Amino acid sequence: MPRKNKSLFKLLFYGAITVTLYAGLFLNEPIVKSLCARGGLYALFPVVTAFIFSFVHGNFTNYFWQTLGIEAKKKRVELTEHDRAVERKEIRTQLRA
Repeated sequence: MPRKNKSLFKLLFYGAITVTLYAGLFLNEPIVKSLCARGGLYALFPVVTAFIFSFVHGNFTNYFWQTLGIEAKKKRVELTEHDRAVERKEIRTQLRA
């Protein structure tokens, strides 16, 4: 149960940050547009903004699914002899003119 409480706390934390970022972005739209329209080093502004949003929203989504109890399978797949790649002799076609 402590793991679920930890996931719930992180879910709420990253959810609050996500809401704050989106609210800040949409409420300051004219400023953001003017920064993105400038040249030079200001061209990095949209890229950095996208990375920040991606990181925060990705963590929020991860903890959301963990809180619901949905996680990826952790199954190791063993390759059998049948599944392994087989070395084959290279066949070259020849042009006979």
